[in-house]
Amino acid sequence: MNDLAPIVLFVYNRPKHTKKVLDALSSNPESQNSLLYIFCDGPKENSDLRINKKINTVRRIVEKEKRFKEVIISYAKSNLGLASSIINGVSYVVEKHNSVIVLEDDILPSIGFLKYMNDSLSLYKNESKVGCIHAWNYAICPTSKSNDTFFLKGADCWGWATWKRAWDLFEPDGNKLLKIINQDNSRFSFDRNGTHEFYKMLIDQINGKIDSWAIRWHASLFVNNMYCLHPYKPIVKNIGFDNAGTHTKNEFIPQYPIVSINLKKIKIEEYQQFFSLYKEYLEDLKKHFINFLPLRKKFKILFKRLFKKKQKCNKVKDWDGNYESWEQASNLSTGYNSDLILEKCKTALLKIKNGEAVYERDSVIFNEIQYAWELLFALQNIKHEFSGDLCVLDFGGSLGSSYYQNKSMLSDYGTLKWCIVEQPQFVECGKRFFENNQLLFFNSIDECLNIQKPNVLLMSSVLQYLSEPYDFINIVNNLRIPYIVFDRTTFIEGGDDLITIQTVPKEIYEASYPCWFFSYDKIISNFTNYILISEFDSFCDPLNQTINDNQKIFWKGFVLKLKNEF
Repeated sequence: MNDLAPIVLFVYNRPKHTKKVLDALSSNPESQNSLLYIFCDGPKENSDLRINKKINTVRRIVEKEKRFKEVIISYAKSNLGLASSIINGVSYVVEKHNSVIVLEDDILPSIGFLKYMNDSLSLYKNESKVGCIHAWNYAICPTSKSNDTFFLKGADCWGWATWKRAWDLFEPDGNKLLKIINQDNSRFSFDRNGTHEFYKMLIDQINGKIDSWAIRWHASLFVNNMYCLHPYKPIVKNIGFDNAGTHTKNEFIPQYPIVSINLKKIKIEEYQQFFSLYKEYLEDLKKHFINFLPLRKKFKILFKRLFKKKQKCNKVKDWDGNYESWEQASNLSTGYNSDLILEKCKTALLKIKNGEAVYERDSVIFNEIQYAWELLFALQNIKHEFSGDLCVLDFGGSLGSSYYQNKSMLSDYGTLKWCIVEQPQFVECGKRFFENNQLLFFNSIDECLNIQKPNVLLMSSVLQYLSEPYDFINIVNNLRIPYIVFDRTTFIEGGDDLITIQTVPKEIYEASYPCWFFSYDKIISNFTNYILISEFDSFCDPLNQTINDNQKIFWKGFVLKLKNEF
């Protein structure tokens, strides 16, 4: 245990992240015999009171840490920034100890992290061509492998380790690194055979557009023809994609950390299959609706990439009128035969369940699944935040249309529970024909909450059909469910809420009934216990529609997150 490398943790103003990382680190058996250096960055000039409070909270957390052999804390009086903090901190520690294990406050290590790092540092200690050990990867899946690791040129930065002999090669001057890469005509290789944009990142660093130590670390090892050891699957998780950090915004990458790595010495050469595997991985992300962009931009760009047109929808439904009350609109509507609708939904969904069809919406069968990609992305994000355990309370979810649409994309790991709250006849039918270990039916929200603990409330094309939508929102506010996801909700541009009568196309079923078109700002402002984290256009509803005196109507989805104080 005397040969354990010291751990360096860089923190700033994220107390929750810092505590999580310290708790995870301390769960590693090696922690009690490891030195822990903690570098606390200081406040920026003109930093507001809220940020300063968080900085001080972080410092109080680390000052109480006693679970390691020794904890050595360094406090910066002013803000150094991440790049300077890491360069100075790593340089200081390797000078004293010859090796170092590095974490930032958003890299959550698994229980086998320290063993993997220390064993790798020992295994490759005298291999001059190896400059870095990395703990994270894209969870790529080679066709065959006899070990859990491989090599790539350069370095990486989400949980890593190195030796003094390698860190001494760190070149802080990006211009010098760029000159060597250009002289060697090695841009393609530096960009990992064109799969990454490291060359552009290095230029951006030189031009002051980004303040990245990591691109210079990668370039420093690359120009010295040195390699980084990678695991096929990550043994850490990046928990920084929550808008709480300076450098990681609301982005998402699928992460499935493992608890141990089968480590043995391998040949030191670049793993050529990585590049094709990574390209396949990116294609898979496209299919699974995820890319590496801020959430709001992601939705817009994703649709340009995946769909040049809006997907084919059912025939457009008709809305008209401006009624004084819900009761008035109800009295002028024909209503609908709920038994007929139930039977049509049951017949369609039984075909899905039995494999005779692939997708259903509004009881209409389609030849292929039409994914609501933004909705699916939101559910995936929530699932990963809760370590793979997703429990959906689908209010007004029929017999499981959204469940059957999305289950294949949500059952890759962890657990999935889909709880539908519906009218009694739907619940009775659902329990008889469709209920299974994942799909459950309940007569009320309270009944569901007595048995399950949902982490997301889903309402897809539901709110506009409630007679008292704001009363329902008040109820929802007090449920304290971590997330609320709305999809296909009707809004009107300008003005106040509007009550209309909707007429359903005869080929679906004959019916007319009241339907709200809401003021968007009014609806969002009524979710007093939640914050809006994203909004999106609904995937399959009419575009450029107007009603009455040419008032524009539109369909939106949005994701709300419970405020921290709750």
